[in-house]
Amino acid sequence: MSYMDRKNIIEGFLDLFKKLPDDVRKLKLTSAENRLYKTSPKFRKLIDDMIKSKKEVEKIMKKRK
Repeated sequence: MSYMDRKNIIEGFLDLFKKLPDDVRKLKLTSAENRLYKTSPKFRKLIDDMIKSKKEVEKIMKKRK
């Protein structure tokens, strides 16, 4: 088991946020959902489709104004 000093722990924590796309971070998923997003391709596809649908709805709403 390797030893992690404070710097490595902080860098690892910040890397967590770098890996998630901005749109996913805006959803404010729970830690369990974030883990699923990173590990489960099916869950990732569902979330990405939801984000895509949201963007399309926003485009339609802007056109209607």
